[in-house]
Formats: sequence, structure tokens, C-alpha cells
Amino acid sequence: MIQAVLFDLDDTLYEEADFFRGGFAAVAQELESRGAGSAARIRRELADIHFGQGRDGVLTKAAERLAFPAEWVPELVAVFRAHQPVLEVAGDVPATLERLRRRYRLGCITDGFADVQRRKLHALGLADAFDAIVIADDHGRQNWKPAAYPFLLCCRSLGVTTDCTVFVGDNPDRDMAGARNAGLRSIRIRRERGYFCRYACAAYPADYEITDLETLIPLLESIDAVPRVPAGDAR
Repeated sequence: MIQAVLFDLDDTLYEEADFFRGGFAAVAQELESRGAGSAARIRRELADIHFGQGRDGVLTKAAERLAFPAEWVPELVAVFRAHQPVLEVAGDVPATLERLRRRYRLGCITDGFADVQRRKLHALGLADAFDAIVIADDHGRQNWKPAAYPFLLCCRSLGVTTDCTVFVGDNPDRDMAGARNAGLRSIRIRRERGYFCRYACAAYPADYEITDLETLIPLLESIDAVPRVPAGDAR
């Protein structure tokens, strides 16, 4: 029987694009103060790079496009990470967590720089929404997903075993792979506007997939109705 449900944070419980937009606004204001152009234009350019070309090296690409010194990039990264986010949980989150809490232990496992993730949790009003929260960065970059450690630590903190726990996340390479590494069943959420929504990865298939949290509870009930066959059982 399932005893605990663990969640990823970014693009699972809220739309991560909102966090990036807020960070780009902070960076744009900083660049405007340095004479690199209007904040409105800079913000549009950053968003265009991020959403059009991919989110790796956005500020490095922006330095070339907007003709500001590449030496500014580390300082701008710091501005981005330090901004105070204004975020809202996805509409299906509050009711789902409330219903789940009546039956299961709840946990959250999140990657990213620890201070940044804490600000997100606070902005979302989720800092006290779980029985255990594991910010992987608190335990070293080597323990970011897909390492098994943060999953096992969260289960240990909740007092549950991995075979009685499921994990809900969006990123195949980190969330699904990490859950698999730790021996947890995985549920991939593919929100329509999630960054990895259309990302296919056969290497780490989820055990189940959903498009919103409204279908999570019926899915958990159906999983509970079918006993889990232990690894290596030939039945």
C-alpha cells in the first residue's frame, strides 16, 4: 500500500517559466542601470533566448546579442539567483495536497541552489505544506537528482520504505531517473506549458503519466489496488 507521495517542485507544483520571467526582469533592471538599453527590451530579449533557444547559457548569449561585456555575466547570474520571486502554485495543487494529506505522508524533493529553492517555497506558500522537504543542494551538488540520496533521505525522514512510496515529477533525466535509482515508483506530470512537456526520453520511462494533479488521487487508488511485484519475482 502506498504510504507516502513525494513531489518535485519546479514545473510540477507551479509554472517554472514564471520564476525565469521574474529573474529576467531583475537582470533587465540591472542592465538598464548600467546603460545597456531599456529594461523592457532587455527583458524581451532574454525571454526570447530562453524560450526560443533553450535555457542554457542565456546570459552569455544575451551578452553577444545585446553587446554588453561578457565579464558582467557572473554578476548578472547572481542578480538572477538573488531576486525575490512572485509565484503562484498551479490551480490543482492546494486541493490535491489537502486531500492527499488525509491519507499519505507528503514530501518534496527539489534541485537547484538551496537559497533559491527556499525563496521559491516561501513565495509559493509551500514551506510548511509537506511533512519533509529535501533540498538536494544542502547535501552537496553530487546529491542533486538523479542521485538516489535525496529520495532515500526523504523516505527516511518520513519513516517510510521506498516500496511504499511514489514520486511525482516532470523531468525524465532527473526526476524519473532519480526515482528509479532509489527504487521508487514514478509518476511523470506533463503539464501543457512545462519545459519538459514534449521531451521524450526512453532511457528513463515513468511508471505512470498524468497531465495534471486532478487525476493523481484516482491513479494512486488504482495503483494501490494492484499489489506490487517485487523485483525478480517471476510471476
